[in-house]
Amino acid sequence: MPDPRGICVTDLDGTLLTSDRQITDASLAALHELGKRRIMRIIATGRSLYSFSRVLPPDLPIDYIIFSTGAGIMEWRSRQIIHRTNLNAGQISRAMTVLNRMKMDYALHYPIPETHRFFYVQAEKVPDFQRRCEYYAEFASPLTNASAMNLQTATQFLAITEPDRMADVDRLSRMLSPLTVIRTTSPLDFRSLWIEVFATGVNKGNAVLRLAEDLSCPRSRIMVIGNDYNDIDMLRLGVASYVTANAPEDLRQEFHNVSHHDDDAFREAVTDWLDKLDN
Repeated sequence: MPDPRGICVTDLDGTLLTSDRQITDASLAALHELGKRRIMRIIATGRSLYSFSRVLPPDLPIDYIIFSTGAGIMEWRSRQIIHRTNLNAGQISRAMTVLNRMKMDYALHYPIPETHRFFYVQAEKVPDFQRRCEYYAEFASPLTNASAMNLQTATQFLAITEPDRMADVDRLSRMLSPLTVIRTTSPLDFRSLWIEVFATGVNKGNAVLRLAEDLSCPRSRIMVIGNDYNDIDMLRLGVASYVTANAPEDLRQEFHNVSHHDDDAFREAVTDWLDKLDN
């Protein structure tokens, strides 16, 4: 779509998808309406491409996917990956040293596009981490000294711990700077703390800006909607930003509120934004 009129970016889980991981008819209608109005439709998710494909149909009316929290961008119709940022061997070694020293449960994900495959280390045996390893058992392998020696690139680390260990987010950010450390809430038990480590500059916000520049779209014509802390970088771009009623309270205090993700929050945000865009 050359010279788009604007860009609409939505998070996936807890935002566009309902609790039963469906897209409502109203949300689908909103996506179609955006297309008719020459608005680029972008999903920005923490999921890998494989995980994304398990919950959404191949004919979904969107234009781009920002996946793995901004580490990759795919043009939807062609399925062409147009951008990827992986960790290098030195960054992997450094992060492993810190995570091992902190005795955390963590996964090290293969480079894009095989991000759904991962090695894992279990130090605390956090139940939510164990649950994730079991869910992806066919793609998961214990991290051994031999496998670690052979790793040259990776998409990310994912450490999972209990929600009362929030101080670990700041600690990891300091110890691993300038790598990107992002906090989010477990989509499995909805309480455990997930801490993602990416290459420098990787986040949803920077991925949105990259696409906006490629599409020659000014920030004044960008809308974003999310529900969790890994959406903060795109919510704080200085654009039209919305959060769902199921978002944490501090996010709801900072950004414009719409309804719960089970009550067509996406459609509500799109309707409000288009009204403002037209006036």
